[in-house]
Amino acid sequence: MEVFYLAKKTNCVKNGKDYYRISKTVGHKPNGSLIRKEFYGSSKSEAEQKANEYIQNLKYGLQISNGITINKLFPSWLFNTKKNELKPSTFETYEGLYRNYIEQASISTLPINDLKSINIQNYYNKLMKSNKVHSKIPMSEERLKAIHKLLHLFFKYCEKDGYILKNPCDNVTLPKSKKKEMEILEKKNAIDYFTEEEIKILISAFDGSRYQDIVIFALATGMRQGEILGLQWSDLDFENRLIHIVHNLTNSASFDENRKRTYQLKVTTPKSQNSIRTIPMNDTVYNMLINKKRTNIMVFPGRDNTYICNKNLLKQWQKRLNRAGLRYRKFHDLRHTFATQLLMHGTDLITIKDLLGHSSIKITEIYLDSLPKRKSDSTKLLDSILN
Repeated sequence: MEVFYLAKKTNCVKNGKDYYRISKTVGHKPNGSLIRKEFYGSSKSEAEQKANEYIQNLKYGLQISNGITINKLFPSWLFNTKKNELKPSTFETYEGLYRNYIEQASISTLPINDLKSINIQNYYNKLMKSNKVHSKIPMSEERLKAIHKLLHLFFKYCEKDGYILKNPCDNVTLPKSKKKEMEILEKKNAIDYFTEEEIKILISAFDGSRYQDIVIFALATGMRQGEILGLQWSDLDFENRLIHIVHNLTNSASFDENRKRTYQLKVTTPKSQNSIRTIPMNDTVYNMLINKKRTNIMVFPGRDNTYICNKNLLKQWQKRLNRAGLRYRKFHDLRHTFATQLLMHGTDLITIKDLLGHSSIKITEIYLDSLPKRKSDSTKLLDSILN
């Protein structure tokens, strides 16, 4: 009886022998490109088994590290991937955090698949303890949270794309500094504003200036500087006397292929979803705008009919406050003035929150602590009862 044997399927010859060859992705190069590896077996199933064993060993750290570090992968992720989904201002913030706090840190030169939570924890502790690392900008709890958020996003990408098994930022605790009581009080009293008498002096100080309407507009609406300078005629509804705040002018950084920064004025969307809002025009604003000459799409254009540079506005702001004998306050304090004036004249906090575009009522509540006269008058109400 003749016996027949089924021949094993093969697809290549190596060293004079027949093999079945398959190719698998087993990692990534420092530039992000795929690392492919070939596996050989006497059959397809044997080649697949070898490939699966190799990949499993990689997952459990039994293979030699591919040497990809934060500094090798982070710039590519930030500039080639993350940049596409970020606002220019947010991207600039992320780039600054990496350059000032992460790039020179010891964790950034270690293979990312060797990093553990303890490495990240020690890095955070060092940042808070030394108060500054490779930067002249002091460390704060808020800045540390921003660094943690950025690293967590980066390692989440690494985990999803197969560079690491687990995000090392998942199991860390952000250290908190102990603030002294006076520091807390100073923060609460940091809100500065113009009094009713000072408002009149301030407006007179800008009389005849091309910036006078901007100052009055800020006092009457509480809008941020960028929201005012980015305001377009299409954002105004004169029939219903409404202002739709959907634009914001920023001095944003652009980066070339060598990560060199240059700055230019850009109109983007407001800083957050809550900042996109609609507020009513009062008579002062309506009468100002309805009679205002339109030279281009911007409500407050620059001399060359483009944008008003915030630096030029700041120069005039400093100059005219000094000339009027007014104590220096920031342009942003016009927004605080708007809020405090409304509060002192009986407007409720929820309404002020919506007008300012705050994300939480807790942010608006800071104005309660900034009005010592209001607090003093409130406590005096008890005099009639106690005396």
